Amino acid sequence: MSSSSIRIVVLPDAGAENPFQYEMVNFLRQNQMEVVIGEKYALGSTYQALKKHKPTFLYYDWVHSFIIGKSFGWSLLKSLAFVVEILMAKNIYKVKIVHTLHNLQNHAGIWLGLERKIYGFFLRQCNHIRVYSEEVKRQALSKFGLKEQRVLVIQDVPYHYYYPNLVDKQTSRKNLGIEEDKFVYLFFGELKPYKGIKDLLTVYGELEESKNCLIIAGKSYDTQYWEQLTAKAKDNTNIQWFHRFIEKEEVQFFFNAADVVVLPFMRIDHSGSIDLAMSFSKPIVTLRTDATERLLGHQLPLLFDNHRYSLKNCLQIVRESDLESIGRRNFEIADTTNYQDLVKLFKL
Repeated sequence: MSSSSIRIVVLPDAGAENPFQYEMVNFLRQNQMEVVIGEKYALGSTYQALKKHKPTFLYYDWVHSFIIGKSFGWSLLKSLAFVVEILMAKNIYKVKIVHTLHNLQNHAGIWLGLERKIYGFFLRQCNHIRVYSEEVKRQALSKFGLKEQRVLVIQDVPYHYYYPNLVDKQTSRKNLGIEEDKFVYLFFGELKPYKGIKDLLTVYGELEESKNCLIIAGKSYDTQYWEQLTAKAKDNTNIQWFHRFIEKEEVQFFFNAADVVVLPFMRIDHSGSIDLAMSFSKPIVTLRTDATERLLGHQLPLLFDNHRYSLKNCLQIVRESDLESIGRRNFEIADTTNYQDLVKLFKL
């Protein structure tokens, strides 16, 4: 079967503003594959995709949304419906299934027993599973009993193919109203508890330097959590909040204004924010894991262990680091990923 006769339905729809999914879909289409974005339903998204599009492949990103609900009862109902749909896809429609494993468990850490059973079932039905590191591959094989030949380590299409990067540091700081002599830390992304923003606010408040600035750019969709963040930082005038979705054309201003990107995750398997920072040639302070040690081995002093003292130490160390050299190396790594191997996921 030629590439032009392969029809792929992508689930769930991450929205037009999601660069990861957008770039992958665009890359597959450039390789003569027909790609359709599936529609969202509370239940039955897979069934509707099968009935409407009759695909060769079903491709899934974040399947936790098909398993986890706000209550255990709703999670159980969603999970049972999902199991039926996957069995139907494999045994009746004879469709092949491909999945990108972003995280080994949901970030909220809820209903983990149910999730592990259903997610494990789903993964064992997949023809190919894509992960981002050998470390996550090893964990997935052990945790879910997968066949090694079905799990491939393939990176994303680099984000610098998606985001404009045309403005310099001075212009960016002027645009955001930041003084030129400030040392600027940037947190960028949706504001969620697992990302460790409360710890960042605490540690940043303990820094003695008056010439620091912390930018937090991104939106929280949890009103209570947002109120907790602003209450924690209300007395710090060196924190600038951009509490909104950052449009594609604006992203360059935030990264080019920053000296370093800080991503203080409490737990992470893979982060698109790390990939994005690397594509903008930025040093990164983030959580030390097997995967980040391998990816960011040239900037190990900027990786913190999971406690506040270590994070504070990294925020201090980075001020004395060779930021230009680290950033240049991060871009080189981002630019030489094996994203071309995405086509291997859809070989019949």
